[in-house]
Amino acid sequence: MATIGHIAWKELRSYYTSWIAYAILAGWLFVAGYILRLLLGSASTGGPFAIGAIFQNLIVILLFVAPMVTMRLVSEERSAGTIELLFTSPLSEWQVALGKWLGAVAFFASIILFTGHIAFIALRFGTLDTGPLWGSYLALIFLSMAFSAVGLFCSSLTESQVVAGFITFGALLGSWMLAWPQQADPGGTIAAFLGEVSLSTHFQRLCQGAVTTKDIIYFASITFFFLYATVRSLESRKWK
Repeated sequence: MATIGHIAWKELRSYYTSWIAYAILAGWLFVAGYILRLLLGSASTGGPFAIGAIFQNLIVILLFVAPMVTMRLVSEERSAGTIELLFTSPLSEWQVALGKWLGAVAFFASIILFTGHIAFIALRFGTLDTGPLWGSYLALIFLSMAFSAVGLFCSSLTESQVVAGFITFGALLGSWMLAWPQQADPGGTIAAFLGEVSLSTHFQRLCQGAVTTKDIIYFASITFFFLYATVRSLESRKWK
């Protein structure tokens, strides 16, 4: 466990020693602050204060940020030729995968934490149902875990960080779009099935404050599946 923590800390530290992390954080806070300002302006004129609108926009940012954060996790090791050196120490593929995944998740958790002032302002100066508020934060954490696992797997497939980033973005966007047929045809059997597979559907439920076991199991399953796939991808280097 200490080894996994060391790898995770190394990855998290590498993010904050580069300008990319601060650029991502600045954009993240700008979008959150701008939407909050619009909501407060609407509320001051008698309009509704829909806190979910902030998180709906943050998820769009997360779709673009996740590939940038995860594309280097394994691809950089492969292109630099340090992937074999990493395994010369007594490290298993699971330890490497979990350590790098936890590092990415910790980065996402840190930028989500920076939006904590939204909850404070909403609760201090407004009256709203706290279920959707905390459900939205929980949804962002679960989504970050799943995004990190998908991005880690894509990064393990290629030496090119750019290619890994594009594959990750395509996979995440594709999963998000699976919910569209259900929105267009709510009664369709196939559309309903695709909707249940989509990350978007389960994210929306959590944002409404409906934290169910089904949604938690879904995100846990997606995360575990891609972590397992990453381990198998790392093991494949032994066959070459």
